[in-house]
Amino acid sequence: MNYSVKEINKKIDTFKQSGNEPKELIVGYKTYAHLMSEDKFADKISKDQIDPMIRYYKGLKVKIVTEKKYFEVK
Repeated sequence: MNYSVKEINKKIDTFKQSGNEPKELIVGYKTYAHLMSEDKFADKISKDQIDPMIRYYKGLKVKIVTEKKYFEVK
């Protein structure tokens, strides 16, 4: 399943409403590539000042995993 930016934002909001504070987004590499093709997602991605391999989406660390199509909020 390919996630859209709207679905990602909705999952983050749902996670926040459950009383938890999200710290990290775990994203499959194909899902990440699909999301990066959407301007709304790509514009909000920022790199870490020290380590350029670390990415953030709206202040949440993005961890890319080897599963193709995967998404989880932690």
